[in-house]
Amino acid sequence: MRFRLAAALLVTVLASINVLSAPAPDPFAILDIGLPPKGKTAEEHRKYETDRLSHPRPRGLFLLARNDPEVRKLPSIRLAKDPCEWLAQNLRVTPEAERKRLRLTFRAGSRAEQAAILNALLRTYVHWEKDRIDFLKRGLKVHEDCCRDLEKRIESEKDARMIAKYREGINDLRSTRMPATRAEIARLKEIAVIQWAK
Repeated sequence: MRFRLAAALLVTVLASINVLSAPAPDPFAILDIGLPPKGKTAEEHRKYETDRLSHPRPRGLFLLARNDPEVRKLPSIRLAKDPCEWLAQNLRVTPEAERKRLRLTFRAGSRAEQAAILNALLRTYVHWEKDRIDFLKRGLKVHEDCCRDLEKRIESEKDARMIAKYREGINDLRSTRMPATRAEIARLKEIAVIQWAK
């Protein structure tokens, strides 16, 4: 009985030591790219965002991510002949099981460098999308101001053709452009980092 208890205890301890000594998985990050914009399929959207994340120039985000203070001080970046090309060659972007999520991994440099690069790329991506949202909000305000301006013009206008044109412009802004802009803002707000690299 004692022998069985000691053997069971030994097996448990050895198993826990083995689990504790298992190598940590390589750093990875998960990005939710949101739903596709109007007129694009989910596949087209995923391909576009994958290319935007991994293409070195001119559309890629590496140029901005490379200038992240945390990335600039990395030994691998300082040693790279062309940092953007080196980043692009070593980044892997693969779709997750959930169709609107992408897994980002980096296969060069130390573990700490990989995590720093992935997180800098995600910060750059999120900042870029926030700038797009801010731009669209400013555009929405311009549309609202334009509607108010056209309403004032209608009050003082005598020409029936001009009044009809102003009303047509207001209708276009309120029924088409403004809802489309609000929908795009809502879509961009869904983009989120699900998991940062560790």
